[in-house]
Amino acid sequence: MHDPYAPDIQVDGRSYYPPPYSINPLPPTLRHGLIPVGCLALLSVVSTLALISFICVRFATWKMHYRTFVGYNQYVALVLNLLLADLQQASAFLISFHWVHKDYIIAPHPACFAQGWLLHSGDVASAFFVLAIAIHTFYTAVYGLRIGTKTFAAGIVFIWAFTFFLTGLGVGLHGKKYFVRAGAWCWISSEYEVDRLALHYIWLFVAEFGTVLIYFVTFFQLRAKTGQLFAGQRVGNRAPNQATVEAVNRITKLMTLYPCVYIMLTLPLSAGRMWSMAHHGKQISDPISLFAAALLTSCGWVDSLLYTLTRKALLRDTMPGSSTSGRAPTTNDTWEATELGNQGITHTRTVTVEGGRVLETGPHHRDQSREHSSHGSVDPILIGSGKTETTVSVETQETDDHEKADRVPALPSYRQRWQKL
Repeated sequence: MHDPYAPDIQVDGRSYYPPPYSINPLPPTLRHGLIPVGCLALLSVVSTLALISFICVRFATWKMHYRTFVGYNQYVALVLNLLLADLQQASAFLISFHWVHKDYIIAPHPACFAQGWLLHSGDVASAFFVLAIAIHTFYTAVYGLRIGTKTFAAGIVFIWAFTFFLTGLGVGLHGKKYFVRAGAWCWISSEYEVDRLALHYIWLFVAEFGTVLIYFVTFFQLRAKTGQLFAGQRVGNRAPNQATVEAVNRITKLMTLYPCVYIMLTLPLSAGRMWSMAHHGKQISDPISLFAAALLTSCGWVDSLLYTLTRKALLRDTMPGSSTSGRAPTTNDTWEATELGNQGITHTRTVTVEGGRVLETGPHHRDQSREHSSHGSVDPILIGSGKTETTVSVETQETDDHEKADRVPALPSYRQRWQKL
């Protein structure tokens, strides 16, 4: 039986796999084309590391900036994990500088194994967290519910565990022959097309098409149900819970940016790989591979830029600040974001109205910092109609230390819960 990994080639006095699983020396296209890929990878590594460090510092110093631990904000937690996946992916392409310096790509080699492992795990983890963002946005925006803290944490752990399982399974089955040269970098050997499909491609395409479908349904449901709600319920010139609706819509739009960026940057390479499989392992050209790699490794710095530009808006809508400076919100359109991550002590008065008649009233004093129930409500404005329970809350909200604002009086924040009879 023919062994595709024989005969060995000698490089620096050691034996390595023959072409196409190794290449020595690099052709001019790869030698010059890997430099911009490495530069973009370096930009992604630096930007993601800087942003991850910033977020971790805010985790450690949350009492100086927020009313509750910022780690309870599930949107921030999802973005943080996406950045960690981007960091792995970018670190893989950072090894391109090593290949340019050595003027070869060889396997089996520690650098080749590291590049294959980081690229595979980073790709799959990014896909899963983009899909997780889509599912989370759908659940909170359409159903108006907050995922329980324990369930959310378990989901994060499961994603990472499953990612490393998919990455390590091929290594366990095929050993050092699994990660070899695959075009302009090291990845799964072309001898294992089934593994490429089952352990990588299928998950990326499920994430990409699943994300598109989920966001389509999300926007359709939001448009339909908010229209139904506002058509029958108005208070003066304003629709009930309008501030909440506007905030939910803003959050949905912000979180849509990450999946859109992911799909645009990863689809060219995924499509090229699928084309290769459809043509019985025929390799795509080096220029196309390098262009696709440049897009893929840009996920890190693009996601970092997105979070940097949208951070204030995201935190304003999901986690009003609580600094020691005593500054109040910069806008009158405040809303009850308690279950999205903002827990504080709120004095409330609940009024229940049914059929135009006041059924019950009563004062409440809640310590919301202890509310992390899996059944917590984001303010379910879109669930049914019937009995209306309106909670009037008065609390002092403050912005982030870096968000300059003039002092304004604290305003009441209104929350309505719609319950089916």
